[in-house]
Amino acid sequence: MTGRTSPIASAVPGRIRVRHPLLRRADRFQEALGRLESLDAVRVTGSNPAVGSVLLSYDPAVLTPDDARSQVEALLSAVLHPAEAAPPPDAPASVADSTPAAPELKWRINRAAKIGMMGSMAATLAALGVGKRVHAGFGTLFVAFMLVHMTVQRKRLFQ
Repeated sequence: MTGRTSPIASAVPGRIRVRHPLLRRADRFQEALGRLESLDAVRVTGSNPAVGSVLLSYDPAVLTPDDARSQVEALLSAVLHPAEAAPPPDAPASVADSTPAAPELKWRINRAAKIGMMGSMAATLAALGVGKRVHAGFGTLFVAFMLVHMTVQRKRLFQ
């Protein structure tokens, strides 16, 4: 799974915890659970769809930890990173070109906005001694980052 983070949050001989943000979606969680339950030497001992977490147990005498990890990662790869389905050949170009923004992109934008808010707030406070214009400039920058954050989180803000 090069270039992607592993869905395995922790692993000790006999136990693997899987956690991934995409497993918070009910359809992906159920599909992952079904695939994980199909493994012979591994059993699901706990799950929490609210946080996208599944706890797996296995007998380390039957299955080595490396084999268990590789089997779990291979099964979850298809659930967490499905191949993009090609649009039908007769679909209009506007439908084929309009793909929704990936949730990971939203998380990255939101994280950058939050870091920007923290940095600009610190700069605003530091600029108090320099002058009003510098202070106001960093304050404006803070408001801009806050607006980006609120735009990304608009569904949660207005529930």
